Amino acid sequence: MTQSSNPEPNTKEKQGFYCSIVFKSLILVLIILIVAIVPMSYRYYQSSYNYELNVLSARLEFIAERGASLIDPEAVHSLRIPGDRNTPEYREVLAALRRIKRNSGVDNAVVMRRRPNGSYEYVAAGHDRFQIGQDVQLHRIFPATYKATNDTWNKGEMMRSRLFGGKVGDREFDQFLQLNTPLKLGGKVVAILVLNKLANPVAEQVATNTFKLLRFTIILIALGLILFWIISSRMLRLLRNLTGAAEEVSQGNLDVTVPAKRSQDEVGRLATSFEGMIGGLKQRDFIRDTFGRYISKEIVDELLNSPDGLKLGGEVREVAFLVSDLRGFTALSSRLEPHEVIDVVNRFLEPMVEIITKYRGTVDEFQGDGILAFFGAPLAAPDDSARAVACAVEMQRALVEINEEQRKRGMPDLHMGIAINTGEVIVGNIGSEKRTKYGAMGTAINMAYRIESYTVSGQVLISMDTYQKMAEFVQVGETQDLRFKGLEDPVRVYEVRGMSGPYACEMPEAAPEAFVELASPIEVRMFALEGKTVSDEAVAAAIERASENCLEVEAESPFERNANLMLRVGEEADVSDVYAKVVEADGKRLVLRFTSLPDDAKAYFERIREAAAQSSA
Repeated sequence: MTQSSNPEPNTKEKQGFYCSIVFKSLILVLIILIVAIVPMSYRYYQSSYNYELNVLSARLEFIAERGASLIDPEAVHSLRIPGDRNTPEYREVLAALRRIKRNSGVDNAVVMRRRPNGSYEYVAAGHDRFQIGQDVQLHRIFPATYKATNDTWNKGEMMRSRLFGGKVGDREFDQFLQLNTPLKLGGKVVAILVLNKLANPVAEQVATNTFKLLRFTIILIALGLILFWIISSRMLRLLRNLTGAAEEVSQGNLDVTVPAKRSQDEVGRLATSFEGMIGGLKQRDFIRDTFGRYISKEIVDELLNSPDGLKLGGEVREVAFLVSDLRGFTALSSRLEPHEVIDVVNRFLEPMVEIITKYRGTVDEFQGDGILAFFGAPLAAPDDSARAVACAVEMQRALVEINEEQRKRGMPDLHMGIAINTGEVIVGNIGSEKRTKYGAMGTAINMAYRIESYTVSGQVLISMDTYQKMAEFVQVGETQDLRFKGLEDPVRVYEVRGMSGPYACEMPEAAPEAFVELASPIEVRMFALEGKTVSDEAVAAAIERASENCLEVEAESPFERNANLMLRVGEEADVSDVYAKVVEADGKRLVLRFTSLPDDAKAYFERIREAAAQSSA
């Protein structure tokens, strides 16, 4: 009897969809997408919300600066009692607040002032709901707003936009941005201009945009998964055929037919490679193929605040340039370990950058231990030069504290010279669309560097252009006329002593130089410096008096003031060359201030000063 037999199906060919690579890949991709999309959506919401708040804050600051200029502080100061609502001054203030509210889109614009007991009262409001002298209830609901307002009153400076509101006790309030701007009369704060803008609409709009983006992303993912399934199924069929062919080869059947490739992707290349492997096995016992792939890809993303950010170009601006440089730092760094040099530079630059940022300056670049910063770009202000000079004074004061820390760490003092020049330059994005830098070009920058080369330690020199911008505020000492190569007329510079007015400050007081008369003059040879080039012509001189930072010499030939010199002591002293600048010149009698003093030279001069002091005692 013939028994019909049904061959068992090939389980590898009949495996269900849920066990296939396609299904597992779909599940894996879906899990990865879910894990990635949820936090990304949340981060997108947060970053978009913060971005919109920052944009709104920047807009409020701009509105506040312009709005404060519309309000007469004297008129505000005169409004004291509710009956003053009928005065022209009140109508003037109210009209200004309404104009600010109407033109800027803020939700509220009010003027308030502090009472003698520390509380605040309303003076006027853009919506005209408050009486003059009425308590500011907002400070009781949100104590943080009181602190912010009080800080503005005490410091006399605009308070950056801050977010208030939210849950207080068992009540929920709308969140809002608040910005405080002081109104001053005779340099004294008499009132505060407060601008409020509700933040909830921003959050709602960002949430709406986030959900729209999320829905669109989900649709794209669904379509992508469907497409992935279709393509993967086609690839899987070819893989199954290749698997069957591999089983035949493993059993010794080298005459197996390899499925024809249908694509140039990895699976298609796999079919071609498999076919080549079979051909090689027919000729040899085995063959080994190695395939390598090397991928080099660089992605550059430019995120700019303005749509025109990538466009190259510039505009003419009047900018104040600040150039600083450490005296003798090259020689100092040669005596330190590399990590010590970096540590010293970072400890120096960190507070300096904070000071420049504090005075709204832009750091253009670092040149080793030097800094180039400018004031007046990208945003210009009438007090750009004044802020630059005040910044320079504070930098010199900060260096005093840095040097105290240097001494505690057993490190040498740092010495800095600063120069400031104001002039018209071209500012803008410089470079290519893939790599740009906001910078400036013009002769005003070169002049700042030239002036800086004439500074000595602890000195701030400003050009006449800078001085004229702030002559009523700046306190200067000695005036110098400098001659530069390529310029016919001398350039007048001023040494800054301090400032008055809104940026009142004083240069750190320098200890007077304690000169010691040497028992016998020390012969030296002096070489003039032109930039970094040392002259071949030596001028003989004799050191007659010395202090910690200066030498008084009698030279065979006169030198002009501010000349840079290299001093070479006699060979019997066996010390390194010393660099100095002529700070006083009376014919052939010169006073030199060290600009670079190596350790061995410093020790040498200390010994001769001690010997001179003992001999005179």
